Amino acid sequence: MPPPSDRHQRAVVDGSDPRTARVVVVGAGAAGLVAARELSAAHDVVVLDKARGVGGRMATRRIGDATFDHGAQFVTAHHEWFGGVVEHWCATGAAAAWFQGRVGPNGVANADGHPRHRGTVSMNALAKLLAEGLEVRREAKVSSLTAEEGCWRIELEGGEVLGADAVVLSAPVPQSLALVDAGGVVLEGADREALEAVTYDPCLAALIPLAGPSGLAEPGAVAPSVGPVEWIADNRMKGISVGHGVTVHADAQFSAERWELADAEVLAELVAAARESAGLTGAALMAEAQVQRWRYARPSSSHPETALVAAGVAPLVFCGDAFGEARVEGAAVSGRAAAVALAERLASRGQR
Repeated sequence: MPPPSDRHQRAVVDGSDPRTARVVVVGAGAAGLVAARELSAAHDVVVLDKARGVGGRMATRRIGDATFDHGAQFVTAHHEWFGGVVEHWCATGAAAAWFQGRVGPNGVANADGHPRHRGTVSMNALAKLLAEGLEVRREAKVSSLTAEEGCWRIELEGGEVLGADAVVLSAPVPQSLALVDAGGVVLEGADREALEAVTYDPCLAALIPLAGPSGLAEPGAVAPSVGPVEWIADNRMKGISVGHGVTVHADAQFSAERWELADAEVLAELVAAARESAGLTGAALMAEAQVQRWRYARPSSSHPETALVAAGVAPLVFCGDAFGEARVEGAAVSGRAAAVALAERLASRGQR
């Protein structure tokens, strides 16, 4: 994805007001980063994220000499615009085709015509590309969002306060609603009802270093037809890890039922299940294995539109992978839609 335009070289189109708005984007996942990139060509944008890095569920972690993509595993491209983004990543060597279709334990893929692309370094490296050129403040956790005279007051943990003409909320919907509730923002009934209807499934992810090869068939990606393992990937076969190691995602039922279990119990069950249903034969180094808990892993009930512009308040847009379509592509498309909608709202306000 090309870098945002230089803020000091903005063109004034059709005599429109050249003054820019201050936009705060909450969340540095795919949706938030895309929204920020689109908006930064014409506005002053800052992205806030509570984590130490960018990417949200485009997440990567190292354990010893093993590297694990432990959130989003790949990207697909069904939309023309996002297809161009993926083509650009592939042309620059940042991404490459990994496999096509759903892969069973025997390595045979049920091709569906949609290649799965991996980050050649990691999935998180793709998120870092989206963040290039943006003002991103990490470890900046927002505690409340308050409406003040047609603008926004954003308070961070620690007491710092930022002002903004407009806000994009790209975090999981329950977290975004908590921010407006904390600031006493009253959403119109239809908007509130639509947002509260969005739900998510959790996912327990196991990051398991191995003493040797995993035993998975090429291409090192298996989606068993029955749980509790929903996905297992060999990160060395994927091409991102020097050391051997697999990422195991539990299905929604297992994750919900065992959410409060200790890591060691989760790991033991997932390793046993992976050996039985996914073809894992390598010996796990359990002392080094880790569990990642994704509370809002994937939407189970989505909003039908690609973004929601809140009515009756200062410019405010909700977006993310629970709007329209899921996964990285859905989040990116939602972020772009949020930017377009917000730019239109700001333009109309400037013409009054």
